[in-house]
Amino acid sequence: MLTRTARLFAILTNALLAALVVGAALPGPHRVVAAPSFGLTEIAPQVWTDAPGRSEALLALADTARSRVRAFFGDTPPRATLVLCSTRACAETFGIGGNGLSIGDNLILVSPGGLTLGTLTHEMTHSRLHRSMGPRNLIRQPYPTWFDEGLATHVADHPKWNGQVTVAHRERVREVRRFWQLREAFRALGVGRTYRAAAAEVAEIEAQAGRAGLLSLIARAEQGERFDSVLAELTAP
Repeated sequence: MLTRTARLFAILTNALLAALVVGAALPGPHRVVAAPSFGLTEIAPQVWTDAPGRSEALLALADTARSRVRAFFGDTPPRATLVLCSTRACAETFGIGGNGLSIGDNLILVSPGGLTLGTLTHEMTHSRLHRSMGPRNLIRQPYPTWFDEGLATHVADHPKWNGQVTVAHRERVREVRRFWQLREAFRALGVGRTYRAAAAEVAEIEAQAGRAGLLSLIARAEQGERFDSVLAELTAP
């Protein structure tokens, strides 16, 4: 007969195997751990795509985006794993609902609509900003979400939107402190206006504090200082 420990081990092992089987069957970014099994080819270290015939152009695009982020921050952004999907089937396989998705500083996935300099720069900016973030930051975010999205939009100048952004729109966007509040802002303002209003807030910080001040805000919040307190200090008259 199995001992109690052996039975517990067997139960846990079977549960883990079941979770792995179910997880592999469901679309999502987790599938990147078995990227070749889902139609991807590694065209450079940590760069995967379903369109290896376009390798030269895709790698040049990624390098240009990375250079833009490096120029803004003055340092080298994390070299996240890239998944560059050229078809909707690929995007659906990896659970990419919009044009792009950044997960921490480890993984960036883009759909066919995201194979642009703007989207890759936007997502790489997120990756650079999140370089020190871990699970604990789901509770305590170093940066409010309006700043996170605004900075990525500001650096990339993407997504573009030509409509009017008013003081009221910017005030509404500053209410987006947590990532789950974005959806409410999208409903209230529209996606394009939300991003551009957030970018306008970041641009205003840079206008008042300079590029050095903006980078100082990022660095000090990353090190644990309260974002709002540092922002008030740097933009005080």
